[in-house]
Amino acid sequence: MKDRFILQRSTRQQGWWVCTDKEHNIVCRFQAHRYNDTQEFTLLDGDKFPNEAEALKVATYIREMADWLRDNHYNKVF
Repeated sequence: MKDRFILQRSTRQQGWWVCTDKEHNIVCRFQAHRYNDTQEFTLLDGDKFPNEAEALKVATYIREMADWLRDNHYNKVF
């Protein structure tokens, strides 16, 4: 799972982070130390999920990303 995710500082907003799931083409943006309050998920190409049902299909991948962030970058997330 180590090579699946990439965590980088946002180049668009100071104090924000971007986590990319390369395997499933999902991107999560969140404000440092406020993950639960500010998380925003999009597709890698920048599109939003077409509807809630499509977003729910990837709930497992999103949970895996959150677990990886918590386990490996807790100090940036919370």
